[in-house]
Formats: sequence, structure tokens, C-alpha cells
Amino acid sequence: MRSSPQRAVRPSSRPARAAALAAVPRAVALVAMALPSPAAANGVFPSADQIVFDPADPARAVARMTYGLLTTRDGGASWRWICEGAVGYDDTAGQSPPIAAAASGRVFAALTDGIAVGADGGCAWARAAELAGREVIDLSVRQGDPSHVVAVAAGTRHGLWASRDGGASWTGAGAPLPAGFVARTVDVAPSDPRRVYVSGLASEGGSVKGVLARSADGGETWQTAAVPGSTTSREPYIAGVDPLDADVLYVRIASAPGRLFVSTDGGAAFAPVFTTEGFVRAFAISPDGATVAVGSDIDGVFRAPSSTLAFERVSSVAPRCFAWTDSGLYACASEFLDGFTIGRSLDGGATFEPLLQQGCIRGPLECAASTAVGAVCPADWPRIALMTGHRDCTPDAGLPAAGSGTNAVATGATGAGAAAASGGGQTSAAGVGGAPDGPAGGAPPSGGARPGGAGCGCRTGGAEEGQAGAVSAACLAAAAAARRRSRRAGVIVRGVLGRARTKTDSLEGRP
Repeated sequence: MRSSPQRAVRPSSRPARAAALAAVPRAVALVAMALPSPAAANGVFPSADQIVFDPADPARAVARMTYGLLTTRDGGASWRWICEGAVGYDDTAGQSPPIAAAASGRVFAALTDGIAVGADGGCAWARAAELAGREVIDLSVRQGDPSHVVAVAAGTRHGLWASRDGGASWTGAGAPLPAGFVARTVDVAPSDPRRVYVSGLASEGGSVKGVLARSADGGETWQTAAVPGSTTSREPYIAGVDPLDADVLYVRIASAPGRLFVSTDGGAAFAPVFTTEGFVRAFAISPDGATVAVGSDIDGVFRAPSSTLAFERVSSVAPRCFAWTDSGLYACASEFLDGFTIGRSLDGGATFEPLLQQGCIRGPLECAASTAVGAVCPADWPRIALMTGHRDCTPDAGLPAAGSGTNAVATGATGAGAAAASGGGQTSAAGVGGAPDGPAGGAPPSGGARPGGAGCGCRTGGAEEGQAGAVSAACLAAAAAARRRSRRAGVIVRGVLGRARTKTDSLEGRP
């Protein structure tokens, strides 16, 4: 049995991280002015905010970016791009659909007009017929059973949908959610297929508060409980469900300061276990359920035994998402601050091996012209190549410039709505998105070196030389500004400019 959680741990503020983050909006503005409007995409800083893995092949993964999806078939050694148009949404509308990966290699995206189903390695995309025209808010694949997928859809009353054949077909599940309930995230317990949780908002007594709806019979009946401190500006998102105990789940509040709660009685009551200066962007439970990892965009990575939830800070990397599989803890991060967009940790989040830097994307996924990707994406690739600073990163292309961070290991002191938060139903237990401070002077804790060296990771190709120069200048200016601000705070933060987005759940897909 789990011991009662300790009182919430609130790490002290990280002035250097906050100062560096304060420089990001200026960097984005500089880059936006340097680029022609088509290259500015949706105006969001290029980044990743969710990653899901093929349950049958952990070398295959899909990451949600602010400009579409990226896919790898070789464990992250190379990445290919899938444009939004092929999936069926438009990035200019600010959409960041929750994604999930299920049986038979299918990938799903929850859209405002249904569920997009990707097949043929990501080349072919179609709508799930049963949900056509419905707004799908979130979806999740049950960990350990990739044939079991659940989704929550809008309507006169929001309702649960389920598939027991890996997303090949869908049916409405049980009774509608309570009247007035507006869903945000959904998850199903790995250890009990009939235990379903949905977070959202509900009106009560003239006010709106965050609530958790829970069902012990697959959605036939629902009970609700308030999530402390949540409301319209601080919405609750399911962070994860314990892989061994269906009564234990974690809920994060989408606000800054960020808060994480745990329930040990199936969502009837919640206790605070973690508080951070910034947003709780990333969360994951190890596949064996023994360890919990939490990531903040200001305070870094924290880790705790699930039996005590006594968190200690293990890294200064600022994760935007986590996914924990048998192969390691994967994180979305900021190239600008951390030197990589997607990385993997083999030591529970203390250090990360970079797997993706956006300039190294190989290009559009290679598909037949008759497929959705083959027909739509190649024409839009030049815009993405310019925006990400595309370069040849193959082994025979020569070493990257000093300080690019390509071969560095980033270390330091982790949608859909809930797929990111719940690990998307992979072999991971859960994934979305505190110990003492580091040594005096604000340096990261042991193992906290960042990818070193001067220089900017925004090397661009030579095709658009003038525009590339403008991007590089903006990148250098932003990096210099971050260093100046950090020095004022007593710390030098080094990084390279990159890009990514979030369900970070929304925190993309989810806030």
C-alpha cells in the first residue's frame, strides 16, 4: 500500500531559467521579422510537445510539432515530416491535436471534425467514419492493450467513445457525461479496462470549477469530484494513471505556478504533491510504476519514488513533454535552452542524449504520390526547411560547427489532450509534461553541464542565403540576450536555438 504523500514541494525560483525564458519572445519576434510571412508558419515557436510510440515496435515513434508531425522508424536516428494538411488540420488556426499510437501501426489525431487515422507508416490518412463531423477533444490508448482506445467527444452532452480493435471501428460507450460537463482529457486505467477518468470543467452554484469524472463500469455511470484550485483559468488535466493501481492517478493544473495532485482513492479526493514556479509541462510514470518524473519549464526535471512522492531535482532541462518506455525516459525540450528538441534519458532524467535537432529533419516522409502525404507535403517542405534551418546531418556530411550541440549530451541539476499526459497508451506508464537547489551561485546540480561552446544551432542551408543570414543574426542576438540576462542573475545559460509545440498535452493540445 502506498504511504500518504508528503506535503507539496516547492522548489526555489530559478532566476537564470526565468531570465532565459524571458528572452524567448524577443527571439521569436526577431526571427519572425527576419523571415518572409509564409515561413513564420502559425507564429508559434518551432517545438515538440508530445511523443508517442508504436506499441509493437519501440523504434517507431511520432512526435507532434508546432508545424505538423515528425516520425522516426529507427529509434530517433532520423526523422521525417508529415504536414498538417495531410493529416487534415491547419496550423494557422492554432490547432495542436492530441495524438496516440495503437495496434496495427495506426496513429490517431483528435481533430475538431473527427479522428484522423494514419496508416501505411503514416503515409495514408482518413477519418474514422463513426465520429465524422464531431469535435474530438482527447483520446488515449490503454497501456498494455493497444487494441483498446478511448476518446471523448463534444456534443449537447460530452460523451465517451471506445474502440476495442485498435481504432478500426468506434462505438459510443455508456452514458453521456454529466450535464454541463466540458471535457478536457481522458484516460483509462492500465490495470482495469473499465476504469475511465475524464477531467474537465463544470458549472456549480453559479461558478465554474475544475472536476474529475470517474467511471468504474466503462462509462455506464459517472461520479464527479472537484479538483482543488482549478477553474477556467487553471484547468485540470490528467497527467497519468498508475500502471498497477487503478485507484492512483495524477492531475496537473494548467497554470503558473503549476501544481500536481495525486488521488489514491480513484479520484474521490486529491492531495497536492508538487508545486513549481512555472507550468507543469511534463509528467511520466516509469513502466514498473516505481518512479514518477515531473518537468517544469522553469525549474527543470524532478523525480520521486511513487511510494513516497518525495521529489528531488535531477536536471535543469526544461521538458515540454515526457514519455517513459522500457527504452528510457523521452523528453521534448527547447533547443534554444537545452540543445535538443527530443532526447532520451537512461538514468531517470538526470542526463539526456539528443535524438532530434530540427535542422536535421530529413524532409517529408517518403510516400507514393497517391497518398495524402505524398500528394500534399512535398510542396510545403521548402517553407519548413527554411524555418527549421535545414542542413545535411548525415554522417558523411562532416561534423557540425562547434557549439551546435548536435553530439552533446544535455544534462542538468519531460497531449493527449491527454495522450501526452498519459503516455498515449504506449509501453510507457504515463507521460505529459524537488530537492534542494544546486551549488552556490546557481550552477546546476551535479551532472548539470549544458551542451557547451559558442555558436548557434540555427545553421541554415545555402539555398536562401540572404534569409539564412537574417535567421542566424536573429538567433545570435537572442542567444546573446539570454546570456546577458543570465549573467545579471549570476548564471551563464548556454543553448542553441531550435523549435517545437504542446497537449504537452496541449499544453498543446493542452495548455
